[in-house]
Amino acid sequence: MHIPPKPIRTALTLGLALAFTSAPVFATNDAMLQLLAALHKKGTIDDETYQAILLSARADEEQNAAAGADVAKKVDQSLAQLGTPALSPGKYEIKDKTGDFAWRTIGRIQYDNAFFDNNGKFKSADVNQFRRVRMGVAGTIATNWKFKLEYDFRELDTGIAGLKDAYIEYIGKLPGIDPIKHPTDIKIGQSLEPFSFELINSSNNALFTERALPVNVLGNFVGERNPGLKLTTWGESWTAAAGLFATRQQETVSGVNCTLPTGSAFKAGAKFTCSGGVEDTPPRAFNDGYAGTVRGTYAPWHDGGHVLHLGSAFSYRDFANNTTVQLRERMEVNETSVRLIDTGTFKADDFLRWNAELAVVQGPFTFQGEYLLLKTHAPTKNDPMFTGYYVSAGWFLTGEARPYKFQEGIFDSVKPNSIVGKGGIGAWEIVTRYSSADLNDELITGGQENNWTFGVNWYPAPNIRFMADYIKVLEVKGGAFANSTPAALVLRSAVFW
Repeated sequence: MHIPPKPIRTALTLGLALAFTSAPVFATNDAMLQLLAALHKKGTIDDETYQAILLSARADEEQNAAAGADVAKKVDQSLAQLGTPALSPGKYEIKDKTGDFAWRTIGRIQYDNAFFDNNGKFKSADVNQFRRVRMGVAGTIATNWKFKLEYDFRELDTGIAGLKDAYIEYIGKLPGIDPIKHPTDIKIGQSLEPFSFELINSSNNALFTERALPVNVLGNFVGERNPGLKLTTWGESWTAAAGLFATRQQETVSGVNCTLPTGSAFKAGAKFTCSGGVEDTPPRAFNDGYAGTVRGTYAPWHDGGHVLHLGSAFSYRDFANNTTVQLRERMEVNETSVRLIDTGTFKADDFLRWNAELAVVQGPFTFQGEYLLLKTHAPTKNDPMFTGYYVSAGWFLTGEARPYKFQEGIFDSVKPNSIVGKGGIGAWEIVTRYSSADLNDELITGGQENNWTFGVNWYPAPNIRFMADYIKVLEVKGGAFANSTPAALVLRSAVFW
């Protein structure tokens, strides 16, 4: 074996040591170590020189690691000040580490295709539409203070009517209330009135493409969201909500019509002439009214796929100036303009609403039902009272259990056990519903309608859902569409975040 003279070995030692100590990254050290090992194996450098250079390399690596950790710490501290993006299930947030500030984008897109089987006087063409296109933001300002703002762009031409949630929220301690045993939530602005499980349950989490017939006609004709003040508190197995509400603003914007000169008037520099575009705020059919609404729920068990929910709500709304009221509703399909039941317009001073709720989740099985009553103070029509109810059920063929949001007393979004694209088939659910609404009472003959629905829901991944509902009108008694029994198939593709 040939060993280089000592001067040459010394030069190699110094050169390699310099290379190691000046290496800016660990990848360079790795390459040098491989070269060092090869030289040592061939006898170019002896054991003493090899060990000396190796010790120098290890010391350098430890120094670089310490420097890298220091840089990472400083970056981490900077991001804590600015807010770091963080993904939670189905949500994208920017927040600081303490949680004092958080900013989240929210939204949903629902695209429907509806196919009708016309019958009797009911006539409606097949149609497709974006049922909901919403964007918004929600977040935390200072730990206990929160906000939410959401707008439906499908209603852009109706101005402020497209505004959904728009409120400031406080969650924390109030004088005289134990914040541990009974947390308190206060919302100021436009939010959901606490009335009806089906009405306040998000369309993202509902069993069907549309709410049940009696809920829309008796609970939603004044809108599910209204501006006001709402207070909510809860204990281990109960919740209570109460609020005072005004009436949502209604704003319509007339279309803008523009024309370009034609014929001899059309020449270079010709300009469009436009008219319209004036905002108009006519009185709504129930404008200037104020409401007091309360809701209570009791859920003795409400986790782990085992839920028993009992609830009831009461609402009184006073109308100013002897307002004209009209109750009417579609056949649980938004894609038609035909209302099979309709009271026509009549004057009313005020009305009372009441409901009773039941929801059960037992593993993959879901049951939900409500009874609703609306009593009007309308002397010229002998104060008619209208009623309705629905019962619905769902079964997850793939074994999921529908989540429950106890503090709000509604369902949460479904998380499939397996995800399509990651070796799974998603969550598959079959659902059915029977609903009835009666608008015949005293001097009002608005009609009574009974519907049956069968549907299939597929959740290929969290926050994505495909739905197919077959809706059959079983009978209509009274009113302009008596004895009409149409049917419809509605297909929905939906995503939310």
